[in-house]
Amino acid sequence: MITIELQVSDPAEVRALRTLLEHVPGVQVVQLSGAPRAGELGVWDFLQVVAASGGVLATAVSTIPEFIRSRRTDVSVTIKRDDLEVEVTAANAEDALRVVDRALNG
Repeated sequence: MITIELQVSDPAEVRALRTLLEHVPGVQVVQLSGAPRAGELGVWDFLQVVAASGGVLATAVSTIPEFIRSRRTDVSVTIKRDDLEVEVTAANAEDALRVVDRALNG
């Protein structure tokens, strides 16, 4: 199983992204609360996304640019897996997804 974490810049949009990803076959999505990092206040929710293969996970991740473009405000999604951390924005979505795809599929 391959796991990634997704953090949305606008906490109000976490549920919408979770709902979108839950429609991708072969993907399990869990919404969890994270602890603040050093120097930060409060907690935030993030999504843990699990799939049996990198291809299935890449399919789920490929929905993120459309999610970002469909929001009324500027939203970014940070994708984390092991040592990889990529922030996907409307401006860099295609380039960022290529990096993530290489990380997931070797």
